[in-house]
Amino acid sequence: MMHLLLAPFYAATISIGDDGGLLVASSRERVLAWGIVFCAAAAASLILWLFRIRRHWSLAALACSLVIPAFIMPSVRHEQIHVLRDRITVEDGAWYRPSRSVIDLRDLRDIRQDESHFRIAGLLVEPNAVWHVSRGDGSRQRLELNGFFTAHRMVVAQYLRDRGHIVESTGAAGLQF
Repeated sequence: MMHLLLAPFYAATISIGDDGGLLVASSRERVLAWGIVFCAAAAASLILWLFRIRRHWSLAALACSLVIPAFIMPSVRHEQIHVLRDRITVEDGAWYRPSRSVIDLRDLRDIRQDESHFRIAGLLVEPNAVWHVSRGDGSRQRLELNGFFTAHRMVVAQYLRDRGHIVESTGAAGLQF
């Protein structure tokens, strides 16, 4: 049930480009979900203000809700993952400070993911995933995936497997993705 409520906040369009690369980009549904949260928060604070219920707190809540359309929605719209045979490019960050990470896949030996699920009050909670990248020369790199990448890591993993890379899940859960 909780998954159904949270799914729109990680919605994405998945496509294969002309270059054969996988593109996982934020969808309009994701921006719309944040827009609904903004409208609900703004409406609740305005109603409280109109009914003279804690007017100072309601104005503060309205001001805080403006963070959603000013910062969160443009940042969410910008997030994407572009996977090619030789690299993964992750674009995220705020609109005023975009971030671009490139993970080189040349000389890749394998990618392993740590499973780290835990339960809080009966809900299965999954923090951002961690990938351990091993290269042919023996070097290792630890990558902490952002929330958007964590939500769509199985699509990326399958794309990489189809191109001959080894991608495995390890840990106490013993699950393979």
